[in-house]
Order: sequence, then structure tokens, then C-alpha cells
Amino acid sequence: MDDALDQLVRPPVPLPSAALPPGEGGVPAEPGLYAWWAPAGAVPGIPGPAHPHALLELLYVGIAPSRTTSRSTLRSRVLGNHAGGNTGSSTLRRSLAALLTGSQGYRTRWTSRTVLEPADEQRLSAWMREHLSLTWAVHPAPWEVEAGVIERLAPPLNQADNAAHPLHAVVREARARWTASARP
Repeated sequence: MDDALDQLVRPPVPLPSAALPPGEGGVPAEPGLYAWWAPAGAVPGIPGPAHPHALLELLYVGIAPSRTTSRSTLRSRVLGNHAGGNTGSSTLRRSLAALLTGSQGYRTRWTSRTVLEPADEQRLSAWMREHLSLTWAVHPAPWEVEAGVIERLAPPLNQADNAAHPLHAVVREARARWTASARP
């Protein structure tokens, strides 16, 4: 776990650079953990732990795959579900949408769950490209160390394995309000 922690606090890569091919410094198509970082104040009312070498704060830690039967990789999860996906397929995007709706004016709609309107999904993706950076750590079984990494790094947007975080209830309540905003 210590090696993964060391890699997650190395200098973050801006999201557009993370989308480069792996051979050019982009996110690898391997299993592991990833950490999302943002400038202080990017998400109103949600301060995160300071990065040790950059003027950024930690927001969220995730893994890919989440179990042995999944074929998800760091690259597919980070670039596909989070950076290029929608709020229906990404807990990070749901949390960001819930916390940014007031300042960004996002609109929701109901499918089988609450999601952003398509134009606002694109606006959220643009916001992420502008504000977020990330780090990653290749690990053959990230689900084995995820809880320990979350406990040590204390990312405010994580809900699972993070109930003791002082902002856990704030994020949970924001997500509940956001979810209710589009319920039929």
C-alpha cells in the first residue's frame, strides 16, 4: 500500500495530459488506483487535504477494476466513465454535479436515476478538464488496498470507506438533494 500512496501524491497531471497515449505520459490501461486533485476552492465548501508538492487539494480516490471479474482499467475508468462519461456512470461526476449545481446552474433530469441534462454533462466535463488533475498508481488488486488508501489520504468526496470524514454528511446531503431534484 505504501508504494501506491507514494505514487498517488506525486505531482499531478492535468486532465488533458492524462488523456495522452500511455507511452506519452497518459493514464495507463492497467489496474490500479487514481486520485483527483483540484485548486483550493474549486468545489465550494469542500476543502481537501493539500498536495505535498503542488497548490492542489485532494478530492477523490478511486480504483479500477473494483473486483476480479471486471475488465475495467485505470484508463477506461478515468477517461471513459469519469472524464468522458455521464453522471449515471460515475460517482465522482455525481458528487461534483451535486456540489457544483448551485454555482454552475446545472439542470437535472430523470432516467432510471438522476442525471444532468446532456448540455450540462458537457459543461461538467469541460469544468473537469479546466480544474482537475490526477495521479495514479498501477496495482494488480486495487480493491485490496482501497479502504486503507482512503483512510490515509482522506479524500472528501469519497462516500464508501470514508464515513468518519468530517465532510461525509455534507457530501451525502448534497447528493441526496441533487438526486431528489429530478425524481418523478
